[in-house]
Amino acid sequence: MSHPSERATLFTTPESIPVLDVTTEQLDRQNIVGFRNADTRARPFKLLRSQILRRVQEDGLKVLGVTSAAPNVGKTFVACNLAAALSRIADMAVILIDLDLHRPAVATRLSFDPDGLGIQDVLAGDAELDQVARRIGEERLVVVPGFRREVATGELLTSPRGEDLFERMHAVGRDTLVIVDMPPIFADDDAVIIAKHLDGYLLVAQDGKTTAKQLTETVRMLSPAPLVGSVLNRFRTQILVDEYGYGMSYGYGGYY
Repeated sequence: MSHPSERATLFTTPESIPVLDVTTEQLDRQNIVGFRNADTRARPFKLLRSQILRRVQEDGLKVLGVTSAAPNVGKTFVACNLAAALSRIADMAVILIDLDLHRPAVATRLSFDPDGLGIQDVLAGDAELDQVARRIGEERLVVVPGFRREVATGELLTSPRGEDLFERMHAVGRDTLVIVDMPPIFADDDAVIIAKHLDGYLLVAQDGKTTAKQLTETVRMLSPAPLVGSVLNRFRTQILVDEYGYGMSYGYGGYY
């Protein structure tokens, strides 16, 4: 399968990025269904994909964050499945970067070696992106994982290497979308730092857990970064909910 170019602005030699072979069973265990166009469980992510593609085409969206007000509401689940669904679009490349530096979870979702190098090592100057990134099988998805490190995350994100990373994200070609799995807003100030470098963000909430006040404060704290949409996870009224018990409601520009 041929892959659209990542334009060598984010990776030095994108064609030589190592491949991470992930089995269907491994993806199933982590509820990663976005690669499966014919699977009914992927339906919410295909609907969300269509909305994001429209913003890419109409507004030139290149760098999209995925965040939440508080932890454990499914933001990494949404980020991984959205990236997977978008990677199935012909002539489009997707790069998923885990910048939830305190609690990185993308690597677990996609079955990375837990002893590998991560984005923290890149920001600290101990590795390069090409050493850390992996292409997921034969998909058009490249992932830059993170692993737990005892690091000063805010300092890393605002360091020269952090600034360089954000600049390179925006230098990718028009056929590439960068998705950033961000920290929750109320964890620390990392999400506010990252938001300054985004073209927009998705806000993930959980039905019965996330409050309206948390949502309002999140939008205020991330301003002026544009809110591209909201995703309601575990919607109790069973709209777009499958046998695994998760579902989504879309409220682009509003809250549900």
